[in-house]
Amino acid sequence: MRLLISVILLISLPLIGSQKVRMRSTLVCKNGERSEGRCVCNADYVGKHCEKKKMCDTFRRWSNGTCLGCLPGYDGEYCENIVCVNGEVDKNGLSCICSHPYSGPFCDDLDTKDVYRFYNNRAYMMGPLGALLIIPMCGIFYGCERMARKRQVKRVAAMLGDQTNITVHKDAVKSLLAEDV
Repeated sequence: MRLLISVILLISLPLIGSQKVRMRSTLVCKNGERSEGRCVCNADYVGKHCEKKKMCDTFRRWSNGTCLGCLPGYDGEYCENIVCVNGEVDKNGLSCICSHPYSGPFCDDLDTKDVYRFYNNRAYMMGPLGALLIIPMCGIFYGCERMARKRQVKRVAAMLGDQTNITVHKDAVKSLLAEDV
């Protein structure tokens, strides 16, 4: 069994090595040239494949190529990272995926009709849930009020009965309390 595993490993090692060679030879540089297995980017591009454009505020650069300042909506040493205000950066890191109701290249624009549509849809979806919560709450409120009124009648009847040594009818107390309200 060990011999079989050893033979399989010996056969597969050259294949794994050749796969790495193939991967190096397929390196694509979008805005630059390949040199010694990596990309050397043109002046205004950065990234592993020279896929990200530098979004510097001016044409002036530091001696190492980094930007003095970035255009609004970009960040990083080379101003290559997009900043999404209300969303996330896409998998390529080149644009924003905006959360509703925001739009625009940096997810910082709000269109009034989109806002209304967003919150109307949310209210439409939450309406039944609200009804399911309000109906039991009304029932609980009604039950609590009814129990409180019964306790009030008992307290008044007990208080009157203790003071005068007479029999107090709860219906009479209930009607007297109802007249005050």
